[in-house]
Amino acid sequence: MNFNEEQKNQLKEYLETILDLYTEEEYEEYVEDIIYNYCLNRFGIEREVSVKMFYVLLEELKNS
Repeated sequence: MNFNEEQKNQLKEYLETILDLYTEEEYEEYVEDIIYNYCLNRFGIEREVSVKMFYVLLEELKNS
């Protein structure tokens, strides 16, 4: 299952909140799991797709 635009926007909003709490070094250790659990519980989206979208949105946020 892939993200639709609404899900992507919700995840991006969520990311903006939690990224302030962690350093880039902690992303793999903590943030990937947080994102995966959020996406699984909220949207039913599995880990691989969730983590991939995390890094796509992270780049978008860095470039904005």
